[in-house]
Amino acid sequence: MTRLLYALLVVALMVGTAQAGTILLVSDSAATSDHDESFVTWLASLGHTVDTSGMGQAMREALDAGDKAAIEAADLVIVSRLTSSGSYDNDRKYWNEVDTPLILCSGYLTRGGGDHRWGWTTGGSGDATKSVADLAVTAGQEGHGFLDGLTGPVALFDWSPGTEAPKGVYLPNAGDTYAGTVVGTFDGRPMLMDIPAGTDFDALNGTTDDYGTTAARRALLGHWGYDNADADQWEDHVTDDYKAVLGNMIGTMVPEPATLALAGVGLGAMLLRRRR
Repeated sequence: MTRLLYALLVVALMVGTAQAGTILLVSDSAATSDHDESFVTWLASLGHTVDTSGMGQAMREALDAGDKAAIEAADLVIVSRLTSSGSYDNDRKYWNEVDTPLILCSGYLTRGGGDHRWGWTTGGSGDATKSVADLAVTAGQEGHGFLDGLTGPVALFDWSPGTEAPKGVYLPNAGDTYAGTVVGTFDGRPMLMDIPAGTDFDALNGTTDDYGTTAARRALLGHWGYDNADADQWEDHVTDDYKAVLGNMIGTMVPEPATLALAGVGLGAMLLRRRR
């Protein structure tokens, strides 16, 4: 009985202290009554704490000590589609090298080569065809964790009437060289990318001490341009499959509460077996 109580106590402590991660959302949008209000709501629905201190253009231009402290304290940074690429380019090396996993939702910032932004590719970017709605899974990537529970082609957007016509999905150009793995494409352009820690963006672009090397995982999932009217929201035209892909990415890059709780249960069971 003592051994059982001990094991159950361990489990209770693990489960009780299991906490969701902190996601820092970086956006030009305000946290409420603006384009990314629905994004904040959806992220919170996953059980994570959403740090909105990076919203409302708060992290544009040069980052100060407070900005960097928030970025480094987060378990995951998500950079919204609603960001002006030039305004987030001054600290490109910091954004690439900071030891916090990061998901980028804007194709603007992926640009490299002579069109400097963050250097995740060797070239520029542009609008995909607006009639396209599905992600084409790259051959060999069908079992990638970002696509867990999904099979290609993956329907990401619904362009049906009901909200304003889409502005477009701005993604890296086809035919360039890309960092990491292109998990899926949209209109032939990289849409879903997985970039491991240790990726040298300078080597990719043939530069020196410009883009830096990743200290933690990076990923791209592009989004349609919902910044063209006050009524536009992140969730407009987005399908459940899009949310599933992004949810998989978040769950892969920062543990969810249920995952931590199960880990606690497993550890408790292991300790119980050992005490027998």
